[in-house]
Amino acid sequence: MTPKIATNIDEAYRVCNPDLPLKADDMRYVDLTESRGGKHFAKSITRNISRSDEYAQVKILFTGHRGSGKTTELFRLKHELEKNKFFTIYMDIEEILDLGSLNYLDVLVAIAKEVQRTMADWDMPISEKLLKNISDWFVDKILEEKNDITSDIGIQSRAKVGATIPFFAELFSSITANIKAASSRRETLRKNLKREISVFIEKLNTLIGEARQTVQNNDYKDLVLIVDGIEKMHYELNNEGCSTHSELFIQHAEQLRSPQCHIIYTVPVSLVYNQNLGTDFDAVSVLPMVKINIQGIKQLCEVIEKRVDINKVFDHQELVIKLVKTSGGVVRDLMRLIRMSTDTDEEKIVDADIEYAINTLKKEYDRLIRNDDIENLKQVARTKRIQADESAARLLNLRLVLEYQNGDRWADLHPVIYQIPWIKEALEKGSE
Repeated sequence: MTPKIATNIDEAYRVCNPDLPLKADDMRYVDLTESRGGKHFAKSITRNISRSDEYAQVKILFTGHRGSGKTTELFRLKHELEKNKFFTIYMDIEEILDLGSLNYLDVLVAIAKEVQRTMADWDMPISEKLLKNISDWFVDKILEEKNDITSDIGIQSRAKVGATIPFFAELFSSITANIKAASSRRETLRKNLKREISVFIEKLNTLIGEARQTVQNNDYKDLVLIVDGIEKMHYELNNEGCSTHSELFIQHAEQLRSPQCHIIYTVPVSLVYNQNLGTDFDAVSVLPMVKINIQGIKQLCEVIEKRVDINKVFDHQELVIKLVKTSGGVVRDLMRLIRMSTDTDEEKIVDADIEYAINTLKKEYDRLIRNDDIENLKQVARTKRIQADESAARLLNLRLVLEYQNGDRWADLHPVIYQIPWIKEALEKGSE
């Protein structure tokens, strides 16, 4: 079904949803590879996995600014992998765990849960004997509050008339729910899992091993895990000056690599600037922003045209181009700017509405800038590069600074930053 193209302001607001990634078969998808620079992400990763030795599992990190379109590209990757006969499990960590307090143990538990669930959904269930073995071990070794959690599961099961969900699924759903809810049980679960980590990883890989064998018996080449959403995890520095991002992907890289299957994790973009992630992972793939040049403007206008009838919604074409340039190539900000522009009593979006949207976005970014960011902002504006340290990491995470690629990689301030009066004045002083 071809999505409806908006012909009025109300419809334009609905179809320009910045929080809705496009599925692989969505007719609104525009391949922005040429305007981003670099190689086609989905085809490149699929080639890497296809060419790997049967005993070597590829471990890949995928990153880019929030709002750059990573999840849409991951959906395209899933489709490309499936087209090449790989059984692909996509999981969104944000839906399963608490991104405000994310631990490597939580991620491994979520992987176990999603592998079992997806295999069952595809009518290729994991053996009951193995699931019982893992469940019994968890109850015996990990759950100190056994009676509370297992009774919770019993209550849930009785509430589902005719439910056939195995105990393993109920148990792991309860565990991840407790982790996500930041309940008092979370730290107990983590403490016990950490103590038994080697045994847990062994059992996790037994589960994954059976899943891989099962999908291969069903004419798939192998199993691939896509773990999305981790890049949205909370950024914070501990007392030693180490960020939560570094703690997960650097200090616990070995554990994240431990699942014995091909796996792609999303990772915060700031890490690629101040850590050598290639030491522990096979590849680090960065999704650059769309460059605001002739080709990039044309393609981003096409992104809008596939959602909105420009002649019926906008007063004139130049308004669309102005929004595209203001977005800095951030697809999410482009969608948000259109939505902000629809806050009008006019029948079409006019110049005043565009100015309102740009000023609104400018104020949002203005609130994020601290006085101690100024020197870093000056340095980026002058050199088109960003220094590799934790102080610059927040600029990347907040999209105050954007990375582009044109053969070589380079960086620049988000276009609205240049329009903030006090920042503009500081930059002009820095160039004297």
